Amino acid sequence: MAIWKLSPQHKKSAVEKMFFYNGSKAIIVEQGWRWGTFTVESDQRPLTDLELVNEDGYELGCIDNDESWELYEMTDGCWLDIDALRDATEEDVTAFEQAWEEDGYDGVEELGWSNDDTEYYYYGPLELINEDTGQVFLGDAVETQEQTEQQLLAELDQLVASMPDPDEPAVTDWFDATTTCPDKIGIYQIGSQITNNTSSNWPFPSYANWDGKKWNVQDIVNWRGLANKPK
Repeated sequence: MAIWKLSPQHKKSAVEKMFFYNGSKAIIVEQGWRWGTFTVESDQRPLTDLELVNEDGYELGCIDNDESWELYEMTDGCWLDIDALRDATEEDVTAFEQAWEEDGYDGVEELGWSNDDTEYYYYGPLELINEDTGQVFLGDAVETQEQTEQQLLAELDQLVASMPDPDEPAVTDWFDATTTCPDKIGIYQIGSQITNNTSSNWPFPSYANWDGKKWNVQDIVNWRGLANKPK
C-alpha cells in the first residue's frame, strides 16, 4: 500500500471553508493558505493526468474516485474572509469577526457559534507524489523543469537500469567542476572532492541538475554523468 501526497503546484491555491451555525443562522469563514498537503494510502495511482490539471477546482472531501484523503498540513495562512450565510445579519458578522480576532474558535463558541462542517479545496494544477517511489506527477507540464529532488533521483535510477550494454560503465570519470562543464543538459552525480574516482559522501551520493549554463546547487567541486564523457 503506497502513500500518496497531493498539493497545489502554485502557492496561495489551498482554501479551507469553515461553516459555523447558531440556531437558524450560518456564517462561513474562508481561509486561504500558501501551501497545503493531503495524503492517502492506495495501491493504485489515485488521480489521473486530467484530474491533476484541475481546471474547475478540487474538493478534497468529495472525490469522484472515493479515495479517503486525510489532511497532512496547511501552512502559512495568507488571507481570511468572513461572510454571512443563512439568516445572519451584518451585526452578527461584526460580532463574529471581533470574537474570532480576539480568541479564534473559543471566542465565537462563547457567542453560540458551532463549527459543524469544514471543506477543503485546491485550485489550479496539482502535484501528486508517490512517497514510496519518489515519482512525481504534475498537472502543469510547464513546471517539469522544476521537478523535486526525489523525482530527479528516481529518473537517474531508471536511466542507469535501462543501460543496454552491462559491459560498458554506467557513469563517466569524475571531472573538476571548476574547469569542465557538461555539454548536455541533465542530471549528474556530484561530490565535494575526488578520492579514488568516488565522491566523499559515498555511499550516499548527491545529484544536481545542469541546465546548460549553471547548476541548480552551489559549491560543486566535481561531477560525473551517464554514458559519454563531455567534449
